[in-house]
Amino acid sequence: GPPATVLLREGNVEERAVQELARQLGITGRRMKRLLAATFLHDWDADPFSRGAYSYAVVGGATASQRLARTVEGTLFLAGEATAGESSGTVEGALQSGQRAARQVLQLDG
Repeated sequence: GPPATVLLREGNVEERAVQELARQLGITGRRMKRLLAATFLHDWDADPFSRGAYSYAVVGGATASQRLARTVEGTLFLAGEATAGESSGTVEGALQSGQRAARQVLQLDG
């Protein structure tokens, strides 16, 4: 959203994130940097495939996430915020749906 756009414009986003994480954890920025293996930043607004978009249900789409989350012929397992129901549009939803899809795959082995 707009706050992220301002951060990107100001630059040094990853450094600021590392410093804020260190502050939240009560450690020094230097120690936080030593503990990190890597950082990665993706500018979703500049991504030609997403253009900053996220999923949301349109009018009449209240059950769309449930339909999207269905296994296709026992071989295709979809995950992502659009399949997460009440948590759609969030990282939480993406994570939850990934765990759900993984459980579905594991049930095939059991």
